[in-house]
Amino acid sequence: MRMWQQIIGTMLLCWCSVASTAEIALGGVPVSISLTNLPKITVEKPGGGWYDTMTLSNSTGSDVTRYQAQVPVQVSIRNEHNFQVSLVNPLVLTHTANPSLTFTTEMVGFGSTNGQLQALSATPVDFSNPPATGDTSTGSYLLSVSARQPLGVLGTISGNYLGQLVLLFEVKV
Repeated sequence: MRMWQQIIGTMLLCWCSVASTAEIALGGVPVSISLTNLPKITVEKPGGGWYDTMTLSNSTGSDVTRYQAQVPVQVSIRNEHNFQVSLVNPLVLTHTANPSLTFTTEMVGFGSTNGQLQALSATPVDFSNPPATGDTSTGSYLLSVSARQPLGVLGTISGNYLGQLVLLFEVKV
């Protein structure tokens, strides 16, 4: 028991010493502050801004039930060149007048060229911009969406369909 009293007494003595040390002025001790310029990512269409709408078309190929669109995207990152992209929610294209009609999304892809598109999902996919010019790296990419029209008779499925495509772009440090 005496040993515990000594340990507790020593701890109290140390605590009192620390408490009194905190009250002593720092005086001439040099203090330095280091500011960092954190990476910043900008995702936009070439020339600036973003897409309000993407129009899917079935005019390419012989399968008229498959609709697709590709749009160019520019990714600029200050003080970094690696980033990742993920699909926040699955894309659902729903008929504006009849919500029971929905397109089946085949793929939401992203990549530097058509042959190198990677399918996006909730799991982030890694990408790299070319080496930086100055403090900013910039890469040109394609965002691609392909979906199948709902099953049914052409007259009953035609109309306007709406959906929301939400992607998450993150700097990878």
